[in-house]
Amino acid sequence: MIAVVLEARQITLGYARATGWQSVLEGFDLQLMPGEVVSVLGPSGVGKSSLLRVLAGLQTAHGGSVSVLG
Repeated sequence: MIAVVLEARQITLGYARATGWQSVLEGFDLQLMPGEVVSVLGPSGVGKSSLLRVLAGLQTAHGGSVSVLG
C-alpha cells in the first residue's frame, strides 16, 4: 500500500472582517500521494496562500487537521 504524503481533513479557514466572519474554506479535504503534483488556482483574496501556509504548518486553521507523512 502506498502511504499518503500529506492529508488535510475538514479544514476551515476564514478571517474577521468589520461586517463579521468571512469564511474562505469549509470542510476542505485533500490527500496527496507520492509523485503527485497539485496546483491551487483562484482569484485574489480567496485564501490560496493561507491554505498553503496551513498545509505547511505555518498558520493554524480554525478547524480540521493536517498530517504529513502519517
